[in-house]
This record gives sequence, structure tokens and C-alpha cells, in this order.
Amino acid sequence: MGTARELVIDKPGTYLGVRRGLFVVRGSDGSRAEFSPAELFHISIRSRGVGISVDALKLACRFGIEITVYEKGRPLTKVVHAVKGGGVVTRQAQIEATRNEKGLSIARAIVAAKLHNQRAVLLQRAKLLRAKASKLSDELLVFADNLAKAMDSLRQADNLDSVRAYEAIGANNYWKGVALMLPSELSFPGRRAWSPQDPFNKALNLGYGVLRSRVWSAVMTANLDPYVGFLHLPRGRHMCLVSDLMEEFRPCVVDKPLIALGLEDPKVFLEDAKLERTVVTTVTQTLVRDGCLLERAILNQARKLASFLRGEIDVYEGFKMRW
Repeated sequence: MGTARELVIDKPGTYLGVRRGLFVVRGSDGSRAEFSPAELFHISIRSRGVGISVDALKLACRFGIEITVYEKGRPLTKVVHAVKGGGVVTRQAQIEATRNEKGLSIARAIVAAKLHNQRAVLLQRAKLLRAKASKLSDELLVFADNLAKAMDSLRQADNLDSVRAYEAIGANNYWKGVALMLPSELSFPGRRAWSPQDPFNKALNLGYGVLRSRVWSAVMTANLDPYVGFLHLPRGRHMCLVSDLMEEFRPCVVDKPLIALGLEDPKVFLEDAKLERTVVTTVTQTLVRDGCLLERAILNQARKLASFLRGEIDVYEGFKMRW
């Protein structure tokens, strides 16, 4: 399956090779498709039983194309090209920042951007509902106002526990608003990250998997350590910094387009066999819209963070969407 700048391989028995400088995808059913490497940014392998040639790996490396292998909707591993790596000064500064005010300011900036973007999602939908004279608009505005209050209080947060508390307050109001927006047939109970039973939470998890892959790539490109974060607590092999930077982009890259799709055609979330493909297509198209605005924004945020850690800029500001 191909989308703009994205090649998704999601069927067992598929083989990815190269012929005359083009990627060639051969299916177990005899199907065949060719893709120019100049038009691709990312290759996602989302199924077991997929083969890939060394020539395909070399071609991807030459064009700087990321290859990510997923398991159950979550990015499991990447092919890391030899041109990436290094950045000792950046990583030293990153570790040092976890022990001082700099790290706290990063956590505040990330949560401030997340709350802003969540509020923007609610305000955009409230505006559309107001035009239809729907009373639901007023309810969404109440939740948006609570998010604004959390943003104001966050500015005074002087420790990480307080930052996380205001993030939790925002999340509580945001997901209550989302639950009000969505059609009843989706039975959305609010955000459930672990083993969700409803289709919309399952779709969110799949969408966040795509976003995680992109943020992971941006973090490595900026020579940051994905395991050293400022907002999320380190545990096991959790890539804390990836989770940190994801927070800024969850509402605009995943939540907003999936909410729009759920309102337009909720039945697509009820088709389990097509859910992953539907979500991946929706999210990747969002990333590449408007000249890859959000795709580029993710990389820019990682680079800004690295610059802030090295002392090249005075302030790190999170990504805030316009509404």
C-alpha cells in the first residue's frame, strides 16, 4: 500500500526488492508495484513474513529513507543508517539537563504545547457546532476553558509533579470533550491506552504508533538520546524522550484527523480487518499535508530541543497548532 511519501507493506508473503533503481514490491498473489526512491520518505513493514533484499536496504540508505518494523501497531525496530549517530556534546547536555531547571523548563514547554493543542481541537469543533446551533458547543467550551485554566496554572509549576498534575487535569477535560463529540456507536469511554476494547481507542493506539516512529526518527537525526527524557519517568527500555516529544503532536497529528473521520464515517472504525490500514493512511496523509508541514515540524522540534540543550538558543518552545 502506498501513500504520499510512505510505502506500507502489510501483507504476509510480500517481498521488497530493487529493479533498475526502483523499489519493487511483489505480493504472494503475483501482484507487482514499483516505487521511485526519490518520492519516498518512509517504509513501514507491518506484517510478519515479509522479505527484503540487501539491495533494497542499500537503496533506502542512499536516499535516506527510514525503514520501520511494527508489531501490533507499535514500532518495534528501525534500520538505522550509518550516517546517523554521534552528537556526544548534545547527549551530555541532555543528561545534565535532567538534573537542573533546564529539564523542568522543557517539561513545562511540552505540556504547555500539548494543552494548547488539545484546547485547539475542542475549540475548532465547538466553532463548527455553534454554526449548526448545537448545544454541544457550549459544553465543549466549558472543557476548553478548563484547559485554559490549567495552562495558566502550569506557568507557575516549580516541580515535575506539578507539571504532570496539570497535564492530567488537561487530559481529563480533553477526553471528556472528545467523548461528547464522537458518535454513540463508537462507544468511546474516554482514553484507555492499555488493552482497549472500543474501536476508537484502538485507532488512537495505532495512530500514536505511526507518530512514535516519526518522533523516534527525528530524535535520532538530532543526535538526542531517545531514552533520556524530561517529562516521562525512565523505566526499562522506555524511550522517554520520544514519548515526551510525542505529547506536542498527539492532538494535531492523530486525534484531530481521527475525530474528523469518526464523525464523517464511524463505520470505518468498526471494520477490524481494515482498521489498521485506515488509521495508517489517515495519519500519514495528515503528516504530508501542506507540503509536509507536520512531518517537518516534528524534525524541527527535535532540532530546537538539541539547540536549547547545547545553549544555542535561550528558550525551548513546544509546537502549537493554529485554530
